[in-house]
Amino acid sequence: MKNPLKSFFLVFIISTCSIATVSATDPIESKAVKDKNLFVFKSSKKFLGANVEVVYDNGVVLTSQILAKRKMIIDFSDVKEGAYTIRVTKGKQKEEFHYAKK
Repeated sequence: MKNPLKSFFLVFIISTCSIATVSATDPIESKAVKDKNLFVFKSSKKFLGANVEVVYDNGVVLTSQILAKRKMIIDFSDVKEGAYTIRVTKGKQKEEFHYAKK
């Protein structure tokens, strides 16, 4: 009876540690989606309330809003082709992502 309990406890500890290291090292992650005009990212809780800007490659800010939830989907279907930068800023912390619409 002790072996199954020990192995369950060991698996639980290992999985908990691996989840903690993933969330601690990467505060924002982008995800691939089937629709090529969507950009999806999920942030950690510390980025709630951050400013999210979408900037065209010539420096013009297309939109700016406050991150209200951890997951955000940006739809690029109604914009012209080109390169875009998504900036997420909260205080001194800053993350940038690049999106190219073809």
